[in-house]
Amino acid sequence: MYSEIFETIYPINISKKEKGVRVSAVDAGGLGCEIGLEAGDRIMKINGHELHDFIDFQFYTGSEDRVRLDVIKKTGEALQIEVEVGEGEIWGLDFEYFSPRQCANDCLFCFCNQNPVGARESLFFKDEDTRLSFLHGNYTTMSSISKLELDRIIEQRLSPQYVSVHATDPEVRRHLLGRKRTDDVMAKMRYLADRNIDLHAQIVLCPGINDSDVLKRTVSDLSTLHPQLSSVAVVPVVFTRLHNYHHLLTAVTDRYARDLIREMRPLQREFHRRLGSTFVFLADEFYLRAGRRVPARSHYGEYPQIEDGVGMVRRFVIESKQAMRRNLASRLRIGRGSLHGTVATGRLFYPVLSTYVSQLNERLQTRLKVVGVENRFFGEEITVAGLIGGRDFLSARDEFEGDFLIVPEQSCLKSGNIFLDDFCLEDLERELGVPVSHGGGSIVSLIEKARDLESK
Repeated sequence: MYSEIFETIYPINISKKEKGVRVSAVDAGGLGCEIGLEAGDRIMKINGHELHDFIDFQFYTGSEDRVRLDVIKKTGEALQIEVEVGEGEIWGLDFEYFSPRQCANDCLFCFCNQNPVGARESLFFKDEDTRLSFLHGNYTTMSSISKLELDRIIEQRLSPQYVSVHATDPEVRRHLLGRKRTDDVMAKMRYLADRNIDLHAQIVLCPGINDSDVLKRTVSDLSTLHPQLSSVAVVPVVFTRLHNYHHLLTAVTDRYARDLIREMRPLQREFHRRLGSTFVFLADEFYLRAGRRVPARSHYGEYPQIEDGVGMVRRFVIESKQAMRRNLASRLRIGRGSLHGTVATGRLFYPVLSTYVSQLNERLQTRLKVVGVENRFFGEEITVAGLIGGRDFLSARDEFEGDFLIVPEQSCLKSGNIFLDDFCLEDLERELGVPVSHGGGSIVSLIEKARDLESK
């Protein structure tokens, strides 16, 4: 019954690469080492199944007691190796990471279309890869997905999948994605849901395009996929004058955020009554911009969309209140009156963070200053912490006090310590002349970072 939805679907743009998967490292004592595999060898097949990435390797070796590998050694020699896999035995192999599949859409709201000169190179790459969705929670539109790839998700249980829906009205969705043809995202999601693949959805809300009645239809349509589709995140469009399509977009205002919260409240209550969960969640940014308290802990359930900025503030508040009830000085091994430094954040989160740091200073006589940093890299209208560039922190140096600086963990890649403007944590540390680190998501983690920095 689903065959008709694939008639106009085209293959995703896939980077050319060698067949098979290349071994990048071999652990001594592992099964791979025992059978003579080396870094640089390429495994082509497992029990006759062609490999495209390390996920295939894990799937085809995961439940087999006897495995036949077709291998091309780094010398060019082709081998076929058969091995018995004992219970609890590990392969001890690391593999090259696959080249992500690139998105062929031209979305009106895509953040890649507004990167300033000097932005981190990876920010210009638009991925559309269901493997990354499964592994890291990346969102894909599934607009160009093939039935072969959908069936692979089902066969290998690449669940959950995170889907950028934006609108279930085909024409509105086509317009938002910048496509020439419409696609039936509901049919593709239902194909997965009917086969027990868990789903989460995202709506980038663009005022005047996919809000109001379009939004109500979208969340209503998506609710028919519950419980396999268990959450929908509604996040605000973010753009600057650098955006290719800024003239086609309308910014989210504080008043708009207030009206949206009021409009969505009855729907959320109805979903909670009918489905047993809030189901559709608004990003924290809407509540902060509206000057409204974020919903209670019960609203968020298991925080299914926290990586999309949904529930982070509530969790921070809860953990901060719990921390304040404990003997922090003793537990964290800090002396009263110690910790003199600065905690930087975005201007949106500044009021929340400042409130709890002030309480901390009062209780422990710490001297932590909170600074809301202006975003000069993307523009002052961008106020979220995760989009602050490294040089933005440098520009705010006159506001910093004390012996160290803590920056938001979302603004800096932990791998390589690189900010969005390609400025490194080490560069910032050298320029400021004080230790710098990215912080955590709670008051306790901030104190631990501050303690470690002060001891340097």
